[in-house]
Amino acid sequence: MLAVPLAAAGVAALAPDGHALAAEADGALPGLDARRVVVPAGELGGHAVEVSEVASRLDPAEALARVERHWRSRDGAVVLRADSGAWKVLSRRTERGYETLQLRAAERGGAEGLLTRWRERDGDAAAGAWLSSLLPGDAKPVRQLSSRDATAGGARAADTLIGSLPHSIDEAERRIELHLRRGGFAPMRTPGAARGLHWRNDRARFFQAPGAELLVTLHAQPQGTGVVLYHVRAAR
Repeated sequence: MLAVPLAAAGVAALAPDGHALAAEADGALPGLDARRVVVPAGELGGHAVEVSEVASRLDPAEALARVERHWRSRDGAVVLRADSGAWKVLSRRTERGYETLQLRAAERGGAEGLLTRWRERDGDAAAGAWLSSLLPGDAKPVRQLSSRDATAGGARAADTLIGSLPHSIDEAERRIELHLRRGGFAPMRTPGAARGLHWRNDRARFFQAPGAELLVTLHAQPQGTGVVLYHVRAAR
């Protein structure tokens, strides 16, 4: 039910005079006054994903109720509601995918949250297999997310893969490094760049290959080791 987790995402605000700073021009939803796209072209579980920060003058319950009435009146689709802590969540199935709206009370009144739209995408099996190939063969991929971002030098693509290995954290780290070295990655040796961070139950390793950098974090679990790969490369 919940949308893509975002780290340190600040929600779009309303101006002091009560007018929206950024009105949603495409597919405006009643009850929402501001929208700012923060992930324009991501990918999650074989779906194309767009994530927007949203804001409303209304409290979360009323804003969600207006969106729910709008969604139900358009095509009679099944709409689901749920509460998760401070968040109120609304989700519906669309013709090509899903839409999820998450709202919570904003500090200055009204509501803030995320609107996630994701649709089925064909032809991504090869991309998912390539990302999974960065882990040893006995690893189990769980979830992946891809995105593209504009930069001063052009654009870059970032891929995140979450998985697990059936080994202790020491053995998992050893196997991952050996596997990545065979694949053309090497521990980062750039002056001033960290090569690794180590704690008893958590590790972070940094690798690089021509045109790409890779951060690997490992987390000890009761059975095996959880792993997260964050791969960044120049986009074509």
